[in-house]
Amino acid sequence: MDPQSLEYLKRKLHYLCRRRATQELELILMRFWKEHADQLTAQDLLDLEQILTLDDLDLLAICLGQKPIPQGYNRALFARIVQVRPR
Repeated sequence: MDPQSLEYLKRKLHYLCRRRATQELELILMRFWKEHADQLTAQDLLDLEQILTLDDLDLLAICLGQKPIPQGYNRALFARIVQVRPR
């Protein structure tokens, strides 16, 4: 992925992390973004983009451990997201 496309994707994902249906999900995703954005690989960013297409209530339930991670999603990335949620 070229640097310009990568920068565009980062801006898009930052926006998507802050614009969620619930404040709880926004808090989790923005904490994750602030702590990990600079360390994410291009593949991590693409996987995060896929994760952010999930329905907000389903995504929140997954982050809270109330639903399993769906097949085909990056489990390691989900684990990093879940680690930053408030306990």
